Amino acid sequence: MTNKGAIVLVSNRNERGSGQRAKTKNQVIAKLIGKVGLKYQHQIYAVGTTLIVASQSMPAQAFGLFDPTQIALTCMFGGASAAGNNLINSLPGVINAAITVMLFVYFVSSGVKVANALGDGQEVTQMVQQPIGIFFITLVLFIAQNILFANVSAACT
Repeated sequence: MTNKGAIVLVSNRNERGSGQRAKTKNQVIAKLIGKVGLKYQHQIYAVGTTLIVASQSMPAQAFGLFDPTQIALTCMFGGASAAGNNLINSLPGVINAAITVMLFVYFVSSGVKVANALGDGQEVTQMVQQPIGIFFITLVLFIAQNILFANVSAACT
């Protein structure tokens, strides 16, 4: 016999063995990668940022996604009016390093989020659209700046 107006407590928490599906091997691996990535995310950021900035300070070892643009900006900013002005002379390298670091941090954090979502068995279609879009935009910008500034050298010729 049930009472009308009775308060019933209901939980939406899954109990063990109550319809919870087993995780696949790929989900377990993705979850492990996600946990390790989340645990060491700040260390990964620190090491990547340090390597990018340190390599920018050594011109022979410098790399970046936008080196040709950096060379063109150095030629543009490094005229006679900027002679001896270290702030203006270093601005193109700072811009290049900042953009490279931001993209690095973005892709690491997106990768950790996607790995955790895959490990939980979530649908990740919406989660990967933005990182894939940013990747293709970066690729197009990389190709365009290599075409535009292909013949620009450090001697500004």
